[in-house]
Amino acid sequence: MKNSTKTAFKYGGAIALLLSATFFLAWFRALDTKPVVDLNGMEFSFPSGQKANLEGKTTVVYFWATWCGVCSNSLPLVKWYASLLEGRESFAFISVEEGDNPSLLNQYLQKKEIQFPVIQGNPILLRDWGIGGYPTFYILDSHGKVRFAESGIMSPFGLALRLFSARFFWSHSPGSTESVSQP
Repeated sequence: MKNSTKTAFKYGGAIALLLSATFFLAWFRALDTKPVVDLNGMEFSFPSGQKANLEGKTTVVYFWATWCGVCSNSLPLVKWYASLLEGRESFAFISVEEGDNPSLLNQYLQKKEIQFPVIQGNPILLRDWGIGGYPTFYILDSHGKVRFAESGIMSPFGLALRLFSARFFWSHSPGSTESVSQP
């Protein structure tokens, strides 16, 4: 076997191992995440007046903060994720901003030209969802059960893999009808 082929297998195997490890860590972390506060039906700060419609959809929930440097740096990627899922019947993208200052949030949304749905967070919501850092992504199956939890920047391939898994492995399985309930 040529050295270039051996090198390709070596690096390819390392990348596959790394992807598998991050996938299973995100799945394992989600096992402990059982929020009581349901985001379905919550009113968006942007676009204002609209409410989250997550019923039957595989959903990306993105927790972030206006002061978070990593969130600001990854904003173009997050905008792209949101635009890919926008208008899709089976998928949804919503975000929860941690602050309690609506005018500061509105200024940030305008300055950064954010068009994806934003819910204004509060300490009870953030504690219930187990937010320990920003940014944090959760992937919910179509029944509202958290299937993956990940902190930091999520790669496009990682997001696609998690969405595919949540949609096709859990959305139709027996026993996957658990959902987050409204208090």
